[in-house]
Parts: sequence; C-alpha cells; structure tokens
Amino acid sequence: MSFRKLRRRVINRLDEGDRGDRAWFLITRVHLNAGRLRDIATYLYDLGVDAGRDLEAHDYEALAKLAGVTGPDPGMTLRRHHFLAMETPLNLVRRVDGRSWRKIRLTHMGAKLATTENSAALLEAVLDQVVFCREPWYTPTRVNEYRHFEVRPYTLIRQVMADSDGWVDRDEYDLFISRIRRETEAAWAIKGIREFRGLNGYERSELLEEVRRRIPGAKAYQNWRDMGLHTFSLFSIGTSTVRVDQRLLLTATLVERGRVPKPERAQQRRVAGARATALRIPEPPRNPGLATPPVAPTVNPGTEGELLVAKLLQAAGWSVVFYTNRRGFGFDIWARRGKSTMLVEVKSSFHGLGPITLTRLEHEAAKEYGQNYILAIVENVSEVPTVRFIQDPVRTLKIQKRTTREYHIARDAWAIAGQLFRLRSAQ
Repeated sequence: MSFRKLRRRVINRLDEGDRGDRAWFLITRVHLNAGRLRDIATYLYDLGVDAGRDLEAHDYEALAKLAGVTGPDPGMTLRRHHFLAMETPLNLVRRVDGRSWRKIRLTHMGAKLATTENSAALLEAVLDQVVFCREPWYTPTRVNEYRHFEVRPYTLIRQVMADSDGWVDRDEYDLFISRIRRETEAAWAIKGIREFRGLNGYERSELLEEVRRRIPGAKAYQNWRDMGLHTFSLFSIGTSTVRVDQRLLLTATLVERGRVPKPERAQQRRVAGARATALRIPEPPRNPGLATPPVAPTVNPGTEGELLVAKLLQAAGWSVVFYTNRRGFGFDIWARRGKSTMLVEVKSSFHGLGPITLTRLEHEAAKEYGQNYILAIVENVSEVPTVRFIQDPVRTLKIQKRTTREYHIARDAWAIAGQLFRLRSAQ
C-alpha cells in the first residue's frame, strides 16, 4: 500500500464517529509498577482498610514514600492518580461513600495483592479482566461517555504485538491501537503497523501530525502523548509484557532475543568484555534432593518466638502486623495500641540464648526509632518460654561492634562469566 493510501485510511479512522482524540489513555494518568502497587495495598491492608478506614495526613505521607511521590501535597497526587488508577480500572480499592477519598476500602483483589508474593501474576489476572469501557472497571458516567467502546485492552494489545514481531512503539500505539473499539479491529491495526514500519521518517511524522491536528494546543497534545506511555506502564505490571523506554514488548520476545528490536538506523552500544544476546538460563544437573521445594535444614525457633510475642501483645490489647518476610525494615513486628506504636525485633531459641547479634539493618532501625524500638528475647520457646522486653536497646545495652566474614567476587570475574542480558532502549 502506498503512503497516500495509508494516510487516507488513518484520516478516515480518526474522523470516524467519536474516535477523534479519544483513546485508552484514560485507563491511567500515572506511571505504575507492580512492586509499588503491592506496597500501597500492603500498607492499606495493615491499616485495616479492607473494612473501610479514614486516611490521615501521616498515612498519605507514608503512602507517598511507597509510591515515590514528592511535592508539597502528596495526598492530592495520590488521590488524583494512584488511587484513581487503583479504583478504575484495576478495581483494587473503592471509595466507601462513592465520592470522597477520605475513607476507602480494599476490594477482594486488593487484599489478595497485599498478601501475595507474586504481585505481577495477580496483576496479570486483573488486567485480563478489564473491559474498556464497562463497569465495574469504569464509572457509569465514563461508561456512558465511551459506550461505543467494548474491548479488553490488555488482551487485544498482546494479540497485536504477537502479530507485529512481538512489540509496538509509542507512535504505533497512538495511530493504530489506542482507538480500537472492538476486538475485531485488531486485524486493521496489525496491517497498519506493518505498513507504518516500511515508511521513512518524514512519512511517519506526517501521519502523527494528523493526530496532533485533532487535539487543541501543544500542551494538550503532549499530555495526551505522555498518557500513552503511562498506559504502557500499566500494561507492564503483569507478567506478559515489559516496557522499555517508548516500546512495549512481549516478555517472551525479550527472552528470545535479549534486546529490544531496533530501527534500521539505530546505533548499538557495546559493553566492554561482554556481548548482549538472547537470554540463556543455566541448565543445572538433576538433583533428586531438590525435586521438591527445599525446607530449612533445622527447625527455626524464630517463627515460634514471633508468634508467641505477637500473642502476648494482642492479649494486652495491641494490634500487630508481621514484617518478618519484608526486606529493608530491621524489625519483625509492628504493633499499635491507641496512639502508641512499637517496633519489635524478636530473638528466640529452643534453649537458652548466648550472645545476641543485631544485623546492620536492625541496629540502624534501633538507633532511629529509639524508645519505640523493642528487643524481645524469648528462651526455651517450645517448652517453658521466658520473655524479656527491652526498650531502646541501643541506648540501654552495651553493644559490641564486630565484623562478619563476607565473600567478595570482583566485577572482573563475574562480568566475563555470565552471558549478558540487557533490557535496553532501541532509541
């Protein structure tokens, strides 16, 4: 097909019905990733918002840190963007009264996200369910406004990528994908993308100019363009796709090739001593001992000690949240009673305890939180337990700093031993 014919097809499509500048960018207006979404859901879950709870200023400050939000009013940013995306279309949270963000609750799927280890797999299932534009993923007002659209965006874009060499870029998304109203239109998009990739730079820019003309103002157009990349980020929170710069790829494409497909004139940068190629996962030998998930070589008293300490706190009226399996905190339990809070690090043994070791992270947390940091020592945990609570251990106890043995592998050694696999932009 000639450029003239392709241009006419694009113009006709843009002017058809209510397509205009309307597109799936309305799915989200903020960059999202699976890890941060899970952190937000976990914080809300720990607050007890699965039953509905008011959010205070300090809650928004904590949530802003988790979401990477900065600025003088992080709460506004969270409400307008992150929470809005978590409500529609992800259906992870709901406003209790339907209007105000003051009181929210986690949905069933939001609570599952807070407690799962594989957040990407759960979010993959969430994305698969979203229908644009239908309830419960969108509000009745939005559904009425976009009533001509009924499509599963995540399912459809994966279908298009599968028939387009495993990827699409920002321009192709703007021109051929984001305005699809029915899944039967996927073939039109696939054909258009194939033809678009055969155009020169001038012809491509001319097609994009047709989109620009339909959006009033340079700022409005740029905002619209940026929202497309936010949608790429949304699609990347699952397992099937990855966003690299201005491209969205099927994860399988990256595993197969080890890089983002590049345009003809792009320059590849090389890393000294390594060559980027397809991902090669080692093939270890058969080991019957690992045929089932490994278990600890010895019984760990830590779990029993933490459960005992939690029971004692709960009996005294404290609500507790376990942090044992969360990295980067330096304590095992967060507890609250009324306006009082404490962080508890538990050290336990089946018998008597000798010297107690604090990790660097635990020591730093104890210094930072002072009297709110409690060291709980449990001995004889499985027989006749004894428990000691020591407040502000860094300032209360004499602590000796000791070095631990570490094993270092120089970069020169590991850089040449493993096959390089790099997610990089083609631009």
